[in-house]
Amino acid sequence: MTMAILGIVICPLMNLLVLSQNINSEGEKEYDVIQTAQYYMEETRAMGEIDPEIFVYNSEEMSYERMVSDVLDDLSAEIKITPFSYGLHYIEVNILNDGEVINSLTGSIVID
Repeated sequence: MTMAILGIVICPLMNLLVLSQNINSEGEKEYDVIQTAQYYMEETRAMGEIDPEIFVYNSEEMSYERMVSDVLDDLSAEIKITPFSYGLHYIEVNILNDGEVINSLTGSIVID
């Protein structure tokens, strides 16, 4: 009798623990992705000029682009710098999973 009562009480608690672990692991993955995008944004903003060895100019979109593969597990990063006016450049960092954007971060920088 007591085993049946314990089973009735413990079973839903086990389901809650498993659900909690799944939510925590998804949150940790999302946090890592955001931190990675922030890292590449800060790295790009710290440059004094656009390095042509790292960034490739895309004449169709009129922007400088950089692809970094295997950032986190199977994720990759796409960094795009788009010149605007008077030295202002827009920066867009996309974290990709099989070509699909899962996180995007935008910013700007002034480069002479």
